[in-house]
Amino acid sequence: MFTACSFRGRRSGQTVVEFALVLPVLLLILLGIMEFGRIWMTQNAITNAAREGARKAVLPSATQAQVETLIHNYLSGAGLTLSQVSITCTNEGATGQVGDDVTVGVDYNMALLVGNMLGLGGSLQLSSSSVMRHE
Repeated sequence: MFTACSFRGRRSGQTVVEFALVLPVLLLILLGIMEFGRIWMTQNAITNAAREGARKAVLPSATQAQVETLIHNYLSGAGLTLSQVSITCTNEGATGQVGDDVTVGVDYNMALLVGNMLGLGGSLQLSSSSVMRHE
């Protein structure tokens, strides 16, 4: 005949097995939430950088180099790798006429942490653009 103490000992083994089955799923969910947060933060940073670049580009005295420097400074302040950034700018400064649209685009190739941790590699291409009227 079994006593209450013998059942308690068997249940702790069951708890360990259930925990071992559930732990990988919980870790995957946690890593997914962290990766989504990183992607969202990076997308917001490049969107704001494109907006700041467009604000600079609509000024009559702005040059392509000034716009790129401003965007690089903004992205480096956000902690992003500048070697992964591609910037496009049309009708900036003296090349545009008053009332023309100025378009500034920022592309960023983001390495995924979860893919690298699992040995799968992988990256995500994020992009944003901003359009403003030339002053």
